[in-house]
Amino acid sequence: MRPGYHMNKEHWNTVVLDRNVIDEELAEWIDESYDLVIAGLPRRARPALGLD
Repeated sequence: MRPGYHMNKEHWNTVVLDRNVIDEELAEWIDESYDLVIAGLPRRARPALGLD
């Protein structure tokens, strides 16, 4: 993993999909990112997205 290209280096990473990343690990990263985004949403926005 490298710092995000053209993004905030603190919060974004660049992942090179060249068969060196295990599928399960990539899925964990995606799930964690999704959870962080959802956690940052205002509660009033969650029902519109079917989250509550």
